[in-house]
Amino acid sequence: MAAERPQVFLVTLQAVEAPGAPALSVLAFARAHDENTARAVATADLEGLGWTDIAVARVGELVDWDALPDDFRSAVDTAVRFGCGLIIYDEP
Repeated sequence: MAAERPQVFLVTLQAVEAPGAPALSVLAFARAHDENTARAVATADLEGLGWTDIAVARVGELVDWDALPDDFRSAVDTAVRFGCGLIIYDEP
């Protein structure tokens, strides 16, 4: 029997990396049991890195792992191993 995949959610956020900088778009893949926990995991991960003005835009469970773009796989693997994986877009 194959091991069941953990629940991972995609959390889309806007956040500020440094004082005076514009808000950047962030995709956070969060290992969690529900959407509220995923929001909390993603927010805590960014706060731990010193980010501020964090706003969650959307949350949804990852259901079709095979449809993931290749450039998302590393962040999802990080979420599975450590709880949260981030993709940060460096332009607002």
